[in-house]
Amino acid sequence: MLLKKGDAVGLISCSNGLKNTEAAHALVSTFTQFLEREYGLVVVCTAAVFVDAETERTHPPAFRAACLQELYLNDGIKAIFDLSGGDLANEILPFLNFDSIKVYPKPYFGYSDNTVIVNALQQRTGIRNYLYNPKVLVSSESLFQKVAFDGMLGSSSVDMSAYLELDGPPGCEPPNDACYVGGNIRCLLKLAGTAHWPDFRKKIVVLESAGGQYEQMCSGLAQLEQIGVFAQVQGVILGQFMALSNNNQRDALIQVCKKVADAYAVPLWTTAFIGHDDLSKPIPIG
Repeated sequence: MLLKKGDAVGLISCSNGLKNTEAAHALVSTFTQFLEREYGLVVVCTAAVFVDAETERTHPPAFRAACLQELYLNDGIKAIFDLSGGDLANEILPFLNFDSIKVYPKPYFGYSDNTVIVNALQQRTGIRNYLYNPKVLVSSESLFQKVAFDGMLGSSSVDMSAYLELDGPPGCEPPNDACYVGGNIRCLLKLAGTAHWPDFRKKIVVLESAGGQYEQMCSGLAQLEQIGVFAQVQGVILGQFMALSNNNQRDALIQVCKKVADAYAVPLWTTAFIGHDDLSKPIPIG
């Protein structure tokens, strides 16, 4: 198991800070108690989890970056759980010292806008991170999530085809040693043109989205193709596209992506277990 009883873990919000509401504070308290009760972990909550109490705005990027850096430099912290989402994660990248982070490798768990952090950290340090919303461990699907979390972190090798219940070309499954990259398509593209853009060569790219219209998702796929992603990867996994599913348009997007994937002779798989809902499982990045 990646984490053991007595280990310390850090909580942070690298993207939009959580609001100072009774519900948000109760959620963090419930999550903390869950980690303590179920895993015997010591939980360290940084000052960047919630928005600034005076301004009710997310803390400045340099402050959030310093809080993240502090978690990495603390050798007692064995993992970092990001509880945020939104728009602001990429603000902190210029303030991170990746060389010092590399000295104290530990996994970072984040999803949605933190696709930015998960992939940038992996690209710049080589540390394996996890595309995952830690808060689902205390959601209505808590039991399901604990099984998924324990299964991913407790094994050196996971059959991703079975784990994600992948639907794809008959007889074609991701290799056991496959390396994964990606996450939320809109947020992943924030890294384009920066030093943090992932190396996609021979990897399987994972793509999902909570919001966005069909045309926006098609535009994102086009950008990924035009900057060479489909020519480099060895496979594509499409997860949830929640807004499109609500409008019965997810299948249409799958067909658009399949046409692009076919043009580069790379397999396309789909799954219902990567995304934003409470059934979304942790995915290793790197």
